[in-house]
Amino acid sequence: MATPGQIVSSPVPLGEVTRNVGAMLLANGDRLGASNAFAQREGDDYRFWTWRELVDDVKAFAAFLAAQGLGRGDRCAFVTQNGYERAVAEMAVMASGLVSVPIFAGYPKAMMSQLLTFTKAKALVCDAPAQLEGLEPGARPALVVGLKWPGEGVTTFAAALAQGRATGGATRDAFLAVPPEALALVMFTSGTSGRPKGVMLTHRNLMSQQRALELLWKPRPGMRLLCYLPWHHSFGGLFERFFALHSGGCLAIDDSWGRDTKRLIANFKEIRPNVYFSVPKVYQELVAAVLSDREVEGIVFNRELDFVFTAAAPLPLSASEVFRAHGVPVVEGWGLTETSPCCTLTERALERTPGVVGRPIPGVEVALVDDGEIVVRGPNVMQGYLDQPEATREVLDAGGWFHTGDLGEWTPGGLKILSRKDRMFKLSNGEKVFPAQLEETLRAGCRYVKHSFVFGSGQPHPLALLFPSREMFQVKKDAAADGACECPSGEGSLAECLATCIHRFNQKATARFERIERAVVVCADPSLESGELTPSFKLIPRAVEEKYRQHMRALEQHRDDELPSDAIPVDPSPERKP
Repeated sequence: MATPGQIVSSPVPLGEVTRNVGAMLLANGDRLGASNAFAQREGDDYRFWTWRELVDDVKAFAAFLAAQGLGRGDRCAFVTQNGYERAVAEMAVMASGLVSVPIFAGYPKAMMSQLLTFTKAKALVCDAPAQLEGLEPGARPALVVGLKWPGEGVTTFAAALAQGRATGGATRDAFLAVPPEALALVMFTSGTSGRPKGVMLTHRNLMSQQRALELLWKPRPGMRLLCYLPWHHSFGGLFERFFALHSGGCLAIDDSWGRDTKRLIANFKEIRPNVYFSVPKVYQELVAAVLSDREVEGIVFNRELDFVFTAAAPLPLSASEVFRAHGVPVVEGWGLTETSPCCTLTERALERTPGVVGRPIPGVEVALVDDGEIVVRGPNVMQGYLDQPEATREVLDAGGWFHTGDLGEWTPGGLKILSRKDRMFKLSNGEKVFPAQLEETLRAGCRYVKHSFVFGSGQPHPLALLFPSREMFQVKKDAAADGACECPSGEGSLAECLATCIHRFNQKATARFERIERAVVVCADPSLESGELTPSFKLIPRAVEEKYRQHMRALEQHRDDELPSDAIPVDPSPERKP
C-alpha cells in the first residue's frame, strides 16, 4: 500500500475514554436518574422514560439473555425499527459483552437469511412475524424475541423483561467487566460498492468517538434530539444514537421515518429539538415546507435549535442558506462505517464551503497517499471485516492506516472530498473527472434538483442525469425566488431553467473538460424500495447505471429520439442561450 503523506490531526488531546457501553449507561443512570432519556409516541402523545427506567430495563434484558445461555461474544441480530424496546435490547446486548448485529429490515429474505447465517447469530430481535416468514432453513436463530407480538417459539419483549427482573437484573460488575477492546457490534456497510461487509467495531471504537464529540461540542445533559435515522446504518446507529446516550440527552423517536414531512413537522413542534441530525433529502423537503408556510418556519426554527448536522452526502448550499438566514449553523462531517463513523467535522459556523468536511476530530489522524486517497488512523478504526481477512488486508495496512477509497485534498477550511476512487473516470482526452464535485455543484446551484448523477467515461465532456425535487414545485413562487431562479412549476419548465443554469456553470468552470455537455431531467424519484438509494438516501451508482442505461446511452450518442418518455433533454450549449 502507498505511504501516507502529511499527517493531519487535532490539537485537542483525546484524553480518557469511557470504558464501555455499560459504563456509559451506568454513569448516566447515576447522575441523571430522574431526567428524560428516551421518548416515543404511544397513540397521539409522546411517552418519556427516565435514565433510571432505561438503565433498569437494560439490566433486566441483560439478565434475561444470560438466563438463556448467551455469553460474551455471542451475536444477537436486530431486524427492527427504531424504538424504546429496540434501544433497551440492543444496549443490553452490548453492555453484557454480547455482539449486536443490526440488519436492514428491507433486505430481501434471501439476503437476510444469508446475513443471519453468515454472522452465526444465536438470537434475533424483530418487530413482526412477517420478518420470520420466508427465511431459508437454518437461518432462524434458536432464540427469537418479538418486540410487540407473541408467537410460536417467540418470547415477547415484556416477558423477557419480566424474567430478567425476577432474577434481580444484571449487576454493575458484569457491565464494567467487559473489556474496551471487546467486540460491541457488527454493522454492515451500505452496499454502494458491492455486497455489504460486516464491520467489526469495539467498545473503544464507539466510546472514543463520543469522547471526541464531547470535547468539540460540549453537549449539555438534557438536550433533546429527534431521531429517525435507522439504527442499522452508521449515521443513525453509531453517530446520532450514541451521541444522545453518551451526552445524557433525550432521544425522541421521529415516526415520520424520513418519509412524511407533515409528521416530521408535528414531531418537531412537540419535541423542539436542540440538535437535529439528517440527510440532504430530508433537509430539502423540510426547507420546501418552511418556505411554503410561515407557521412551519416558526416550528422548525424554534429558539432552542442550536445546530443541525448533515452527512451521507453534501447538503446543497441552496438548502443550507435557509438555515444560515435563521442563524442556525449547519455542521457537516465525513467518515465511514469502518471508522465508527466520524473522522472529520466542520466548525459550528454559519458559512459553509461545498465539499469541505472539516478537520480531524480528537484522536484521529488523516493523511493522503500519492494518488489522493484518504487514509485514517486512530481509536475509531474498525478491527476488520467479519470473516473476510483478505478484504480486511486490502484496506488496513501494517501501520494501522485504513484506506477509505475516498479521494480528497486539503483546503484552508479542512479536508475536501473529491470522489469515491472507483467513481473517478477519464474523458476521451485523458482528463480525470471527479463526479462528486460536479454533482454537488449541480445540486447547490438549483434547489429544485434532489439528486444528480454525473458520468461520461470516454466522452468529450461529462454528462448528467438530474432528478427533480417535486416538493419544491409546491413552494410559493415569492418564497422560493432568489433573483436568479425561474421558479419552475414542473419537470418541463425545470429542464428549460436548468439549460440556463448549467450554461452559467459551464462558463464559470475552471477547466473546460469539467463543463457539462448535455443532461436530462428524469421524471422519476429514486427510492430505497426500488433499490436506487441506500438506507441513508445516497444514490447507488450500480443501480442507477442499470436502471437508466437507456437514458445514459441516448445522451452519449446524442440521440434524443431514443430517450425514454420519462426523460426531458437539457441542452446548455451557447447557441441555445439568449
